[in-house]
Amino acid sequence: MRARTWVTFIVVNVIVSAAVMLTILFAWERIRNSPTPTPIPASAPLSTEDGVSQPTAPPVASPTLPESVEYIVQAGDTLGGIAQTYDVSVEELMATNGITNPNLLHIGQALVIPPRLPPTPTLSETPPEPLPTESLPTSLPTLTPSGPPVVEIGQVLGASDLAAEVVVVRNLGGTVSLEGWTLSDAEGNVFTFPTITLFADVQMRVHSTPGRSTPSDLYWGRETPAWSEGELITLRDETGNVVDTYIVP
Repeated sequence: MRARTWVTFIVVNVIVSAAVMLTILFAWERIRNSPTPTPIPASAPLSTEDGVSQPTAPPVASPTLPESVEYIVQAGDTLGGIAQTYDVSVEELMATNGITNPNLLHIGQALVIPPRLPPTPTLSETPPEPLPTESLPTSLPTLTPSGPPVVEIGQVLGASDLAAEVVVVRNLGGTVSLEGWTLSDAEGNVFTFPTITLFADVQMRVHSTPGRSTPSDLYWGRETPAWSEGELITLRDETGNVVDTYIVP
């Protein structure tokens, strides 16, 4: 009886060992025969669910800003005319160049013209309606000129006193260049204007004493007074034509 029990135990042990060995061999074969996954290269384009690759957007170039322009004031120029030529406003020119009086310019002055950015196109959902032809003017309006210059001797101050002697010249008309114009009297005293522009509704002072000239104040550089009470001062243009006369009070 004891011998049969041992035989049964040995047979069961052999069957269990064989089953374990078969299971191990089967698992090893599956692991060895499974395919190795292929790595995806980093540079490969991404794909959508339907397998179509998405193209990358091209780089957008940044717009290039225009550069500012320098303009040298010429004879007869006005700030408004320069602004109209370069399609900018007078206020922009004054702010860019630090100008406080738009009527004070001098020949040779360098002006910085501010850059003008191109307009940004806007998308409209509906096209604009055409203007009716009957409402359009038949001709474009013309610009009204400022008129001819009206230059005169406004007053003479401090006659016979070199430190205070001043002749005030004013312009009641359009812009004019005073280059070559003269102030003179019967005694042969002659002051010749340098290259300078007198704008509309602006006055200029001519001092007999030495000093540093500006667009609004000119200095003759005399050592003695030029004008005396009761004499006639004559203002002539560059061709010698009499423009105005004035009797010193």
